[in-house]
Amino acid sequence: MADEKNKFVELEHEIMDFWEREHCFDKLVAKNKGNKMFRFLDGPITANNPMGIHHAWGRSIKDIFIRYHAMNGCDCRYQNGFDSQGLWVEVEVEKQLGFQTKKDIENYGMDKFTQACKDRVRHFSSIITEQSKRLGQWMDWDHSYFTNTDENIEGIWYFLKKCDEHGWIQREYKPMPWCPRCGTSLSEHEMTGSYKLMTHNSVFFKLPVQELNSKILVWTTTPWTLSSNVALAVNPDIDYVEVKIKSDEQTLILAKNAIRHLGDDKLEVLRAFKGSELVGLHFETCFPYLPTQADIEHKIVAWEDVDADEGTGVVHIAPGCGIEDFELGERLGLPKVMPIDDMGIYLEGFDWMTGKDSHTIADEVFEHLQADNKLYKVEPHEHSYPVCWRCKSEVVFRLVPAWYIRTAEVKPKLIEAAAAVKWEPASNGKRMHDWLTNMGDWNISRKRYYGMPLPFYPCDCGHVTVVGSRKELHDLAIDPAKVDALPELHRPWVDEIQIKCPHCGKPVSRVTEIGDVWLDAGIVPFSTLKYFSDKAYWEKNFPAEWVTEMHEQVRLWFYSLLFMSVVLEGRAPYERVLTNSAVVAEDGSKFSKTGFMIQFDEAAEKIGADTVRYMYAGAPVASDVRFGYTLGDEARRKLLSFWNIYTFFETYAKIDKPNFEGYVPDKSKMTPTDLWLTVRTNEFLKRATACYNDYKVYLLVKDFEVFVDDISNWYVRTNRRRFWKADDEQDKMLAYWVLFHALNTAVQVMAPVIPFMTEYIWQTLTRKVLPNAPLSVHLSDWPQPLADFEDNGIVEQTAFAREAIAVAMRLRNEQQLKVRQPLAAMYVCCDKASADKLKTFEKNILDELNIKTLHYLESADALEDKFLTVNFKVAGAVLKQNVNKMKQTLEALSDADMAAAVSAVEAGGEVTIPGFDGSFDAGLFNVSTKTKAGIVSAEFANGTAVVALDTKLTETLIREGLVRDVVRQCQIARKEAGYEVEQRVRVSICTDNAQIADALSEKADYLKNELLAEEVCIGSPLETADYEKEAEISGSKVTLSVCKA
Repeated sequence: MADEKNKFVELEHEIMDFWEREHCFDKLVAKNKGNKMFRFLDGPITANNPMGIHHAWGRSIKDIFIRYHAMNGCDCRYQNGFDSQGLWVEVEVEKQLGFQTKKDIENYGMDKFTQACKDRVRHFSSIITEQSKRLGQWMDWDHSYFTNTDENIEGIWYFLKKCDEHGWIQREYKPMPWCPRCGTSLSEHEMTGSYKLMTHNSVFFKLPVQELNSKILVWTTTPWTLSSNVALAVNPDIDYVEVKIKSDEQTLILAKNAIRHLGDDKLEVLRAFKGSELVGLHFETCFPYLPTQADIEHKIVAWEDVDADEGTGVVHIAPGCGIEDFELGERLGLPKVMPIDDMGIYLEGFDWMTGKDSHTIADEVFEHLQADNKLYKVEPHEHSYPVCWRCKSEVVFRLVPAWYIRTAEVKPKLIEAAAAVKWEPASNGKRMHDWLTNMGDWNISRKRYYGMPLPFYPCDCGHVTVVGSRKELHDLAIDPAKVDALPELHRPWVDEIQIKCPHCGKPVSRVTEIGDVWLDAGIVPFSTLKYFSDKAYWEKNFPAEWVTEMHEQVRLWFYSLLFMSVVLEGRAPYERVLTNSAVVAEDGSKFSKTGFMIQFDEAAEKIGADTVRYMYAGAPVASDVRFGYTLGDEARRKLLSFWNIYTFFETYAKIDKPNFEGYVPDKSKMTPTDLWLTVRTNEFLKRATACYNDYKVYLLVKDFEVFVDDISNWYVRTNRRRFWKADDEQDKMLAYWVLFHALNTAVQVMAPVIPFMTEYIWQTLTRKVLPNAPLSVHLSDWPQPLADFEDNGIVEQTAFAREAIAVAMRLRNEQQLKVRQPLAAMYVCCDKASADKLKTFEKNILDELNIKTLHYLESADALEDKFLTVNFKVAGAVLKQNVNKMKQTLEALSDADMAAAVSAVEAGGEVTIPGFDGSFDAGLFNVSTKTKAGIVSAEFANGTAVVALDTKLTETLIREGLVRDVVRQCQIARKEAGYEVEQRVRVSICTDNAQIADALSEKADYLKNELLAEEVCIGSPLETADYEKEAEISGSKVTLSVCKA
C-alpha cells in the first residue's frame, strides 16, 4: 500500500511538471477566450498562515466547477483572492514581534508595523499559492487580487460616501463587544459563533434598601461591572418575599422563585408582595465611596424582562457595561459609568480598582464586598460567554464611540435581494433572512492600525466629510502635494493629510479608526471587476452566477457582499450560493491551530492531492466531513478500482496497439455486454452532466463508484478473454473500443475532480489510441452521449442477469464450491419474459459461474421429487400392527418403485407396495415433495425468480476442476516470475496425485492455450526454470516451474 501511495504522489508531481512545461493553463485560457462567461467570484483566503487540510475542501469545490465549465467552453474568471489586512494579520504580527499591547505597536512605529503586516501577507500568499497549485487548483496565480490595495480601499471609500449620501453614516456611543487584548470593538457579525461554554465565579451580594430595614439580594456573573452600578431592576409583576436569615440581622428581599438560593440560611418567610412595591426605593450601591459614584441617585427600577430562572429576580444595572442595560438606561434616563480603557484597565476615579485589570479583579471585588458586609456567597457558574474571534481572549462590553452604518432603510432591499438568490443548502436562505431581519446597525470602525482607513473627517463645526476617492482627497487637501506623495492609503501616511472643511474652511484631520475587515472583502465584486475603470467589463462579469465558501460566511462575507452590492447597484452580487460545512478529525473532534491539525502539505504528500479532492467531492456539503488517513486510504482504494480498469486496458493495448482515430464501431456486431456498456456510459454521462449543472458533485461521486463497479465487475470480468484470446481481430477491436469509450468518458467526467490521475491516463492511453486528441484532458471538450445508443431494455436485462449470477454465487459460497469447480446445471424458475432477459446473457452467465447448462423452468416442481408417507389417520384401522412396517418400507423404496407408487396414488386407484401382499386404497397415503438430491436453491431479493444449482459432482467435473486449479496456480507463477502477459512460456507440472496427473494429461491442449505455453511437461521437470513454486491442490502437493519459450 505504501508503494502504491508513493506511486500516485510521484505521478502527481510528474503531471504538475507537465502542465507547467506545456503551459496547459495558458492554452486553456486562450482556447475559451471570448466565449460565454462563467461568472465566478473567489472569496479571498486569509494570507496569514499556511493552508490547513480544512481549506482544501472549499478550494477543491471551486476548482472542480471551474474546470467543468471550462471543459464546456466557458471563458472563466481565474482570479484568486487574498484577504490581506485587518485584525487577523495584526494579531499574528504582534505575536511574531513579541508585542503584548497596542502601545508596543506605537512604540515600534506604525510605519514599520504596517510594513511587517504587508511582508507577512506577501510571505504567506506565496506559500498558499504553491499549496494551491499542489492541490491541482488552476488560477491565474500571477494576478491574484489583494484586499490591501489602494484600489480596494478606494472602492470602500466610494461605498461609504454613497452610504453618507443616504444619511446612514453615524457616530454613536453604545456598549460594544470589546477585546482588551486587541484593543478594539467587534461588530455584530464578528460575534457570530463567538460564544463558548465557560465557568466563571458568580456572586450573590446584599445591598441595603434605605427606606426599609432590609437588604436586597442581587446576583451577577460579571463582578468587574459592579464598579459601574447605577440601579437595580425588578419585575413589578412577579412575587417577591422578605426572608429572615441566619447570617444577617437584617432581612433579605428576593424573588419568591429564588428562595432556593438561600438553602439552610433561611429561617422564615415574613411576607410576600409584588415587585411593584420595590420600584422607586433607594439602595446603597456596592462601592458608594468611588468618586465615579458621587451624585448618582441609586434607585430600584421596573423592568419587565427580569425573571428568577437563574438569579434572584433582582438585576444589577450598569448601562456603561452592557447592551441591554444601556437600552434600559436610555429608556429611563439612567447615568452611564464606563470604568475601563481600551486594554480593560480601570480608569481614574475608581479608587482601589484604578490601574487594575478587569479580567483579574473578581477576587478583590469579593473581598471588598465581604469587608462591607455585602457579600452573600460566591458560586461557580457555567454559562455561554463571548471570546474574540481572532485572539480568543474573553470579551468585555464598553461604552465607546463608534462609527455605524444605519441599516433600517436598506434592510427591506437586502431581504428582497437575498430572497432572489438560490441558496444551497436551502437552509442558508432562511439563515440569511433571519440575520437580515434581526440585524442592528453595522459597526464599521476599529481602533487598530493596519486596515482600510475610514475616510471620515469630522470638523468642529459639526460637519463630517466622507471622502470617496483619492482624487477627492487630493481636491480637498490643504496640501495636495502630500496626497501625491502618499506611498499608499494606509496609516500612518494617510493620517498626515488634512483637508479643508467644505462648510467652514477649517483644517480637519481624519479619524484614527480603520474599517471592519468585512468591508475589505465585501467590495471585491466592484474593485476586482473594474467597476470604477471599465464598466462594460464589469457588466459582463456581474453578478456572479455562482460563489462558494464555508457556511459561516453567510453572516460574514456573503452578508457584506450583499450589503455593499445592494447599496451600489440595488441587487445581489450573486445568483447562486453554495456553502460547505466544517472539516473535523476522523473521530469527530475539531481541528485546532493550537491542538491537533493536519497540514495540507503533509496530507498531499502522504495520500495524494487527488485523494484529498475525491474525499471532499464525495462529501455532502450540508454535513461536517471527517478527514484522516484511514478514511484517506478508503478513498484511495476506490480510486484504485478505477485505476485498475486503466491498467487492464493498457496492459493489453501495449501488445495490440489499437488506434481509434476515425474508427466507427459496427453496432450490429456488438455483443449484449458491448451494447449494455455503451448505453450505460451514455446514462452515466447524462447523470454526471446533471450533477455538475446542479452543483451536486457528491452525487456524481456516488454514480462514478457504481459505474466503475459496473465496468470492472461486469464488463471486464465477462469480456476478459476477448482481449487476450480472441481469434477474431474485429471482435477484439470492438471490445477495445467499447471499454476505451467507457474509460475515456469516465476520465473526462472525473477530470475536474481528480485532475492528476485523469491527466496521467489521458497522456499514457488516450493520446496513444487517439493520436489527434487534445494535449491535455483539461483542454478537451466535455463529452457528449453517443447517438443511436438509447436504452431499449438492455440495462434492465443486464441487472436481471447480474442478480441471477449473484444469487448463484451465494449458493456456491454456502456449499463451499469455488468457481473453478465446474457444475453440471443451473435452473432458473421464472416467467417467460424474465427468461428472455436471461437468454440474452446466457453465455455470460454460464462462463461467469462455470456451469455447463442453463435450464428455464416455469415452475419449481421439476426440482422436486414426490414421495409417499403414511396417512396415519386412515391407515391405522387398515394396517393395524403393520403401520410402522409400512412407514419403514416407504422410506426404503427405490426411486423407480416410489415413482410408480406416487403415480398410482395420484391416479386414485389401488396401490401396490413391494413387501406387502395385495393392494391398498390410495387414501392410505399422502403425497409429499422434497428438493431433489444435490439441488440447492434461493430466491431473488424481489421474489421474481428462483435460482437452483445442481451440486452433484461427477468424476469428469472433479477432474476438470482440478485442471482449473492448476491453471490458476500456473498463472500466478507467470505473474510472480515477472512475465509480460504476451510472453510465451514452457511449463512443467509435477505431482504424485495420479488423479491430477491424468486430468492434466487429458487437457494438454487446453493448458497450452490458457498458459500461452509452447510446451507443457506433465511429470517431468524443466532443465532450467526461471521460476518454481509449490502449491497444494485437493490436498496434494504440486510443483510448478516456468521458463521463457
